[in-house]
Amino acid sequence: MQMETYQDEEFFTILNGGYIKTVYQPIISLQSGSVLGYEALSRICLPECELNIEQLFSIARRVRKLWELERLCRTTALETAAKKVPCSKLFLNVDPNLIHDPDLREGFTLEKLEEYGLSPDDVVFEITERSAIGEMKIFTDSIAHYQKQNFKIAIDDFGAGYSGLNRVSVLHPNYIKIDMELVRNIQAFANKSSLVGSIVKFCRGMGISLIAEGIETEEELDTLIRLGVDYGQGYYLGRPQDKFTEPSIDIKLAIKEKHSKVTTFVQQLSVFGTIDSICRHEEAVQIQFPAVDIYQQMQQDEQIREKFVLNSDGTICGILTRGYLFERFGGQFGYNLNMKRSAGKLAQHSFLQVDRTATIDDVARLAMERETSRVYDSVAVTDQGLYFGTISVRDLLMATIHIQVQRATQANPLTGLPGNAVIQGTISSALKNNRPFSLIYLDLDNFKAYNDAYGFPNGDRMIKTVANTIRTCCRDDDLKGHIGGDDFVIVSALCQTDAVQALCDRIVFTFGESIRSLYNEEDWNRGYIISQNRHGFTENFPIATLSIAVVTNCGKSFASMEELSQAVAEAKKKSKHRQL
Repeated sequence: MQMETYQDEEFFTILNGGYIKTVYQPIISLQSGSVLGYEALSRICLPECELNIEQLFSIARRVRKLWELERLCRTTALETAAKKVPCSKLFLNVDPNLIHDPDLREGFTLEKLEEYGLSPDDVVFEITERSAIGEMKIFTDSIAHYQKQNFKIAIDDFGAGYSGLNRVSVLHPNYIKIDMELVRNIQAFANKSSLVGSIVKFCRGMGISLIAEGIETEEELDTLIRLGVDYGQGYYLGRPQDKFTEPSIDIKLAIKEKHSKVTTFVQQLSVFGTIDSICRHEEAVQIQFPAVDIYQQMQQDEQIREKFVLNSDGTICGILTRGYLFERFGGQFGYNLNMKRSAGKLAQHSFLQVDRTATIDDVARLAMERETSRVYDSVAVTDQGLYFGTISVRDLLMATIHIQVQRATQANPLTGLPGNAVIQGTISSALKNNRPFSLIYLDLDNFKAYNDAYGFPNGDRMIKTVANTIRTCCRDDDLKGHIGGDDFVIVSALCQTDAVQALCDRIVFTFGESIRSLYNEEDWNRGYIISQNRHGFTENFPIATLSIAVVTNCGKSFASMEELSQAVAEAKKKSKHRQL
């Protein structure tokens, strides 16, 4: 009790004396190394204070001074926010329990933003359910409160609390921050890599940006870039500082190089072309350019549909679409209110940006997954993080239709997976450019016996089950091919033994679960079917399984396709003995 009284005294000393300072940690693009924003972290600056910031908020909840402490921290963070990198965002942590605090004053943050020359677009509220007391409703109510005011939302500590994928689907935040426990030594744990890879796939489908927290080593950074995580934060990228700092040149170059290796490999997997082949090199404007001049240009030329707005370093600040700009300058007072504003001040910061090495089909998917009001906006194309050009949705869809026609002519008619021409072209390109890859060869065991006993229609169902299993278990970036008959191939950028093993285990398990409905109950329970062998004699044949052989050029180079084929043949012999 005496300790509690002493801590309460320290709490009120800090609160009444304003002994809070803010440090800012950068959140970095794992594609270009540019700054997305900064997380504002509150620190106690009372000399010889024994409390930490978590304890301070715990006391605030107990003594019912949560809003007073939150207001102090938020005001301190916003005071210097105007000095941040242009168009970067400020991530503010918020206690979800604050939503039901009777002293909470709505509109406080908006007032402060106006006071310091900022807008809601500059702020992301970072909310974690770890501290939501009593029930999940507090967490969801808190998110709804800030979304209603047009603030962007990040769910913090994802993977450590209640916020499963179903709940995220309902809440639809702008960002998800992966809990640092998932990031720690991720390169050494296949289950962590697999889980983060699944989260990446989910977030892409939902249009949510993914941020990995707690990156402390180069190995962690490498793995996260390979998995396709959008942004990163941690001591390896930048420590919290009193001022708004950017990552070092070495870090930026390293990120660009690592990402370039990944995207080059993905480009090879899609032999149908990359986005730079259909990109238009449209002129963009700088942030200080008068918005009224753009408005007048659009009035005179109806072919101008949008203008991208650039920061001084060539990165993209935002977009000014024709409809949005006409709306801002329209009405009774629109022109007078906005005629002196710069392009940077009016720019919308919600836009789709892709690297020029991205595949056409991937970009088309991302473009059509945007919210309805933005789905027809042009896509910004970058080169190592810098503005390169634009691509219209019409051109994108026309190119995609062309791709689909090509795929249809080269795909296996039963499974729809790419056939020999695409597979060999992809492998040859990877060998030629010495890009790391794993070639995973899958062979369906005991298929002939099943086909003879159950008939060709069911045999086709079995083949399709293998194809669907591969589609389900593999990453989007993996090439999934059907050589013919019961032979399949996966070409993956995965090279680490644990990660490849985890993928193979997942395929075997999923296939085993999927084929049960293809057998009658008697055969399944018995564990084998009775059929004739190739010599016409009756024989017992086990339930179908998969043999998987893996060959990788990581640590071993292959001079030719023939040498690689020999290595695959040897691996296939070994896999047949194991009968996975």
